[in-house]
Parts: sequence; structure tokens; C-alpha cells
Amino acid sequence: MIAVALVDITRAFKLSFAGASWLISAYYLASAVGQPVMGRLGDLIGRRRVFLAGLVVVGLSGLAAAVAPTFGLLVAARVVQACGSSALYPAGVGILREADVDRRAQALGVMSIVASVSAAIGPTIGGALVGWQGWPTIFLVNLPAVAVSLALALIALPRDDRPWISPAALLRQFDLPGAGCFSAALAFLLAFLVSLHDNPAWWALGLSILAAVVLGYVERRRDRPFLDLAALRANRVLVGVYAGQALANFVFYAIFFGIPSYLQAARGDGAETAGLIMMPITVLAVVTTPFAARLVDRHGSQLVLSAGSVALVAGALVLLAVRPGLSDAGIAGLLALTGIGVGCTNLALQTAMYDAAPAAEMGAASGLFQTARYIGTMLAAGTLGVVFGERIDAAQLHQLALILGAAAVMLTVSTLRRPRPVRLAPR
Repeated sequence: MIAVALVDITRAFKLSFAGASWLISAYYLASAVGQPVMGRLGDLIGRRRVFLAGLVVVGLSGLAAAVAPTFGLLVAARVVQACGSSALYPAGVGILREADVDRRAQALGVMSIVASVSAAIGPTIGGALVGWQGWPTIFLVNLPAVAVSLALALIALPRDDRPWISPAALLRQFDLPGAGCFSAALAFLLAFLVSLHDNPAWWALGLSILAAVVLGYVERRRDRPFLDLAALRANRVLVGVYAGQALANFVFYAIFFGIPSYLQAARGDGAETAGLIMMPITVLAVVTTPFAARLVDRHGSQLVLSAGSVALVAGALVLLAVRPGLSDAGIAGLLALTGIGVGCTNLALQTAMYDAAPAAEMGAASGLFQTARYIGTMLAAGTLGVVFGERIDAAQLHQLALILGAAAVMLTVSTLRRPRPVRLAPR
């Protein structure tokens, strides 16, 4: 819904596209840090507790965002919302792992379908809400969604078998210096990416590198590091999955946020029309996912990930065919390839992560998997700020297509070269 509301928000607060992109970037920066943090908390104090607390925070912060009088307070509310939503995926995957399901890929496929359906109806409902009562309504709609989710979670999720631990004991087990260095490295990297469209902040890139170096120094001396670098070096498959997750989501989110902005700013389409044009991406992702799940269960994730990567290459490059005279239906048809690529890569990468990560660290590993997703999203937001910084037209969209095509080719090559994952046979 943010994708179709972004132009309305820029007008309401008199911002440039690059300035408004902080609404996306700040959310994903907070999520990039929050996902492994919440995953680790779920591993320590109980995943159901963390999941329920996250839902409450999402609802309250959505209300705060809807009534925010300034853009700064809106961004702050989104950061708090990101902290709440960061609890949901790692806790959910951890609960799924504890359930020991037989067909892992199909179980993860159900999660992917739910997420894809949400994304499919998001732009359409968001466009209708923005056209009806303006951008605040896309945050207010979180309240009934959270209420239903809380009721389902209280009924269905198994109770935690982990005892409560005191805050002092929790702090002793949690690596605050490592989390701080990790946060600083990502924050300065984002500041550099956002600055690229005007006056590159090279100092921010330098500080990001410095924070990363300090992170490596700190984590080597911790018994329970926030980011276990030694374990990551030993697990090349998992590192490859994280890299693939970042690349795939860079391509997807640059299209998912960039196309609605192009449609509204360059073609004059309304938010409702932009939302409808975006539907093929998520509809095709939903349709593709169950077929991809069956293939992964039978043949492993490598084949499906390779096919999805190729589809993303095609989905990026067909944007070169977008011209001012191309119909809305024509653009929607071109977006279908991206949907197929997303359905395949999302499911295959989740399954590969599920198999490569240690069971005891599933919450933290799932959190880092989402962190890789948000790094890709931040790269997408930064790239959109550069390409669409001053104006949005077909020429800029074609530049974006070439950049995304190159990234998708990198994903394809890395997929073909990575170690072959363990084949998943149905039990």
C-alpha cells in the first residue's frame, strides 16, 4: 500500500521522491536490524510471546502513523512499526520448525502464498483507500488486520515451553555491542545510498565500512555474538542464500515501488489504476508458488531458484518495451514475468535457508534472512532515488531496467555456481 500512496505522501508533505523514499528506507533499515534481534529474542524467551507482542506494536504504531502531523513523526511511527513487524517472520518460521512438518517446501509455500495474497490485494486496496480518504487510511487498515491476527494467534499457536528470564539475564545473553555496530553499519550505508542522487555522502560510506570492521573485531571476542561470523564463514550455502535474497529483493522492490511512481508521475494514472496494474506481479506469484513448492520437495531448491532468476532477468529487461503510448493493459502484461520470478525465487530461497540453518538458531537465521531482504530493499530505494531523483519518465525507467537486468543476471550466475543443496524428499 505504501507503493501506491508514496506520490500522495510526497504531495501532502511537499517532498521530492528521494526525500519521501526515507519512508521506505527507514522502515526497512529498522527491520534489517530488528529481524535478527527479534529472532534471537524468540529463541531465548519464547516465539509465541514475541509474535504476540509484535502484533500489538504493529497496531499501535499504525494508529500513530495515521495521525502524524509531520513527515518526521510519520517516519518515526514507521520505524516503531518495523520493530513490531520484525517479530513475525522469524518467530513464525521458528514455530514452523518446531512443528516438524513433513513437506517443508509446501509448508513454507503456504506462508509465501499468504504473503503474496496480502501483497496482491495491498496495492489495489491501498489505491482505493488513498483515492477515497487519502494516505492515512493505509495505516488505519492495520487495526482490524492486527485484531484478527491476535485472535488467531491466541487460539492456534502452541504455548512457549521456555521459562521467563529476567531482563538482567537477558541482557547478559544478548550482544548489545554487536547489535549496535551492525545497526551503525547499515544506517551509514543507507545514508550513503540515499545521498547518491545529489551530493554523495562519502563520509557515510567510510563510517559504514568502519562500523563493519569494528563489528568483525567485536564479534570474534563474544561467546554469544549477535552475528556469528565464524559460523557464517563455515556455512557457504547459507551465505549464498542471504546474498541471493538481497539480489532478488533488490530487483523485485525496485519494480514494485518504481512502476507505481512511474505510472502516477509520468503517465498521470491515479492511485487506483496504478494498484490494478501492479496486480499481475502478485497474482502470478501466488499462482506460481504451489507449483514451485512441489518441484522443490521433489528436486530441491536449485532448479526452481535457477528458473526464477531467469524469469527476473526477463521481467527486468521487458521494461525496456514500456513507451508513453503503451496501454495500461500492456504494462500489466509485461509485469507478469516479474510475478513468476518472485514466486519461484521467494519459495526456493526460503527452503534453502530452512535447510541450511541450524535448528537451534532458526529464529536468528530467519531474522538474518529477512535482513538480507531489507538490504535489497534499501538498495532498491537508493537506486530509485538516483534514477527518479529529479524526474520520472520512460527514459529513467529504461535506465532502471538495465540496472535491474544486470542484478538479475548476477543472481542467476551465483545460483548456478552455488553448492547444490540437499534434496528434499517427501516423507
